[in-house]
Amino acid sequence: MQLYDRAAEMQVMKKLAEIRDVPIGWQAIHFHLSHLMEEYKNEYQSKIAINLMHDLLKKYEGGIYLLENNDMLVICYKLEKTIQNKLIFQIRYLYMDDPLAYSGNGQENQELCTVYELKHSWKAFYEMYTKYMSTARRSVNSLGRPVKSSIDPDSAPLKLNEGADANPENKVLAAPSETPRAPAISKMPNKPAEAAKALSAQPKGIESVVEELRNVDLSSVIRKQPVCAVLSNMTIRRVFDEVYTLIPQLRSSVKIESDYFSNRWLFKYVTCVLDQRVLQLLREKPEQHLKDPISININAETLLSSWFTEFDAAINPMARISIVFEVPVVDAFADMAAFNLARQEVQKLGYRVCLDGLTTASFHNISREQLGVDLVKVQWNADVQSDLNSQENKELADAVRAAGSNRVILCRCDNRSAIEFGHALGISLFQGRYIDSLLDPTSKVNN
Repeated sequence: MQLYDRAAEMQVMKKLAEIRDVPIGWQAIHFHLSHLMEEYKNEYQSKIAINLMHDLLKKYEGGIYLLENNDMLVICYKLEKTIQNKLIFQIRYLYMDDPLAYSGNGQENQELCTVYELKHSWKAFYEMYTKYMSTARRSVNSLGRPVKSSIDPDSAPLKLNEGADANPENKVLAAPSETPRAPAISKMPNKPAEAAKALSAQPKGIESVVEELRNVDLSSVIRKQPVCAVLSNMTIRRVFDEVYTLIPQLRSSVKIESDYFSNRWLFKYVTCVLDQRVLQLLREKPEQHLKDPISININAETLLSSWFTEFDAAINPMARISIVFEVPVVDAFADMAAFNLARQEVQKLGYRVCLDGLTTASFHNISREQLGVDLVKVQWNADVQSDLNSQENKELADAVRAAGSNRVILCRCDNRSAIEFGHALGISLFQGRYIDSLLDPTSKVNN
């Protein structure tokens, strides 16, 4: 798979002429990214889109063409349907905040791209493309070309950020040097009075426990669990993996005798220490943990700390858009000002924020849009599934529509009934052991 970012229009014409007599097996996918809102026509997301295409299509024959009006075109030979669908889904998710990806009611906008089976539609595609050629140069947007590079469009294979020390796997194109970094907004706020009181009531060993947490090897207690889009026909598409700490195993690793996790504020204090360790682990091993989209459980306080500033400064800026921070709902309502400050700052940098810890009973009482978060996570409760026409479930369905069906994650799904219930409410994103078992029936890991 080759990348053409110079004279791409002429390269497309050359390819069409080449396959004109034998178009069997060739497909073209035209991503209409020129129709994006101006705020999403940026170099960072364009480069991420290119890398998504490259990762999925690198073993296929064909080309990725970056057109002058910011559209992207893929011409590929014998592209499997599952890979084609996965590519479209990932590009759609990359631009999920733009109406071109999803309509106002959360449905997939079919105008994102057009797929051509050139065996049957070579002529239609050729006519469309020649019409585009006659108008494209008059409609180049003010941002100009989305990507600049020194790639030879005639022969060079796609090599992304070759030789970059900070990126040994050549996963992404180099970003501009003038990249905004997270400001050191403030020091972590003091623990609430409840925390201080609880700490004073605990054995003096709390200091040694915290010290152990700062030094324990987290690699054995870190887990990943996928969040997936599940279609009505039970087709599953992985969206990202949640990175979390397995608390029972952690307690065993640091030999905690007292139950420091049973008190709310002690638990929060301990998890803030864990936040620091997880961020440290991710920034030290990006090739292992940041090569695919992830979500991270984190406290709002941590996002306002120097630990987060150091994490943001250390990672490749291109990774930001692939990271979701899951902040507990208690943080939002315990200190709304601090939560809003943390949310706004990380979103400005390109990260996404998910409000975690909602229940089926509390979900309809919050507004995703008013809180400004990108996603919300709701815990599955088998007790509410019996009557879909109940007032409670009608309120849930209304809340899903208000939030956007592609913005709600139903978690703790342990059986198919959870998926069916979610679908009935309009939910499309799911997480839980049942999803794990569908993705890998032989796995011995129990999330």
